[in-house]
Amino acid sequence: MGPSRCRRHGVALVVAVQVMAGASCFLGKSAVPSRSLTPQRPSPHFAPTRGRLARSVAERTEAKDPTAALALVGAFVGPFVDAIHNQALLSYDVLPVTLNLGLGFAKTSLLVPPLLALAYALLGSLLPRLLEAIGGTEAVGRLPLLRPQPVLRAVLAVASTCFIIKISELLVTSDGPSALLLLSLLALFQWAALDGRRSSLTLALLAGLLGPLAELPLISLGAWHYTQPDYWPLTWLGLGPGTWAALSMVTGPCYFAVTTDAIALGRLFAGKL
Repeated sequence: MGPSRCRRHGVALVVAVQVMAGASCFLGKSAVPSRSLTPQRPSPHFAPTRGRLARSVAERTEAKDPTAALALVGAFVGPFVDAIHNQALLSYDVLPVTLNLGLGFAKTSLLVPPLLALAYALLGSLLPRLLEAIGGTEAVGRLPLLRPQPVLRAVLAVASTCFIIKISELLVTSDGPSALLLLSLLALFQWAALDGRRSSLTLALLAGLLGPLAELPLISLGAWHYTQPDYWPLTWLGLGPGTWAALSMVTGPCYFAVTTDAIALGRLFAGKL
């Protein structure tokens, strides 16, 4: 092999080595990504937004305990609502009070203010918080039908409760058999229009079922009696018609409605939307 041919082979070998080295360097850079020394910013998906933090802090700051305010409403406003209900349904036998309102006589008792103070505190504050802690505050479907501001919602709730209670008196005196169904539908509509939450419905149903039964100990002590009873829940104990254990079935929907307005007042006093 001549010197010129060896020289050409040497040059070709050098070029081949350089090409392979360049390719190896290129592949190495492609396989191992470069790491920047600049610190990476955290993803915005993992950092809470400023609005969410502000809203959470505001809720903790503005939340108030409505129990005392509800007790005052029950003690001072409740007897007037109760008087609407009791012009025809029951008669107080202990500490009765009769007020001439011009359009009629309102009948109540001095026993009512402390009882309603306790009832509103339980139904509007303590029990709703317990049920919300257990089952949450989710609404049913797209309810409520109305979404007024808290003040207007509370006013509508109290006004509709007074309406339902007055209707209960009129229905009992004129159309007893269908009174329970109509009042139940009115009370359910009140809840659907102004509240719509599962926890509130659960509490209102429990109040409608158990509220009248809670009156029995006081009735047994002679505090009051129903003038047109149609419900004897203790018949299985031998306490049927003609005994002291007599109630009116329309009081169930009335307890349901009172629960709805107590919850609306509680949310207002607590500063909740």
